[in-house]
Amino acid sequence: MSSRPGTPALIDVTSADLDASKEFYRGLFGWEFDGSLDPSGTYTYAVDGGNPIAGLRAAQPGQPPAWTLYLHSDAADATAQGVKDLGGQVVYQNEAPQQGHVVIAADPTGAFFGAWQSLRDAEFRTGAPGTLAWAELNTRQGSAADEFYRGLFGYEQQQIGDGVTYDYSVWGHGAAPFLGRLQLPDAVPAEVPPHWTVYFGVDPASGTDKLVERAVGLGATLVSAPEDIPAGRKAVLTDVAGAVFAVIDGSKATR
Repeated sequence: MSSRPGTPALIDVTSADLDASKEFYRGLFGWEFDGSLDPSGTYTYAVDGGNPIAGLRAAQPGQPPAWTLYLHSDAADATAQGVKDLGGQVVYQNEAPQQGHVVIAADPTGAFFGAWQSLRDAEFRTGAPGTLAWAELNTRQGSAADEFYRGLFGYEQQQIGDGVTYDYSVWGHGAAPFLGRLQLPDAVPAEVPPHWTVYFGVDPASGTDKLVERAVGLGATLVSAPEDIPAGRKAVLTDVAGAVFAVIDGSKATR
């Protein structure tokens, strides 16, 4: 993955039971973990050859389990100011010693995301089975989200739906988009908040259905059964701690 501003730079999940979450993702994706990369001892990385796949951190009291997407920033302070200037809200900003500068923000539609300025010479692993394959913003204010993220990261954006019955735009730099934005349909209950969903790649040799069976056997809950969409065969689950994530077999894409 390129390190241009706005490209995915990291993902992490909060859990009230880190040991259970590690065992779940180890069993599901074969992840290996390295706690030594965080000098504070409060953060664990899933790694591939020493490079991060994802992070795991303990949930604070009252904090729900959730996956967070972090987008690359060359200058965290400037990104935080940009969030504010464009109508978003910065909810947390700090430096993780020897790791990087982090910003947690809410966009103007209410969805939370992170910005990450890394201090480590490590490549965020994406695009392989068990790593980030896609990330998607689900919001009821699609046009406002498009404007905010375009202003913050300079994305090129393209509407791939009809903009009415199916309002979906893809974002990126150049020919290959790496993020999507879905306008939530009216049928989605009002209590579902705006949110980002992370998608993990599925090994085509086994496929989405078998991966879902394995996940459920490891303690996951099926939210949305496997289905074919233009981007591939996808499913949505919650992990053993209750964090929502999706999986997708891109080899089944029809576009």
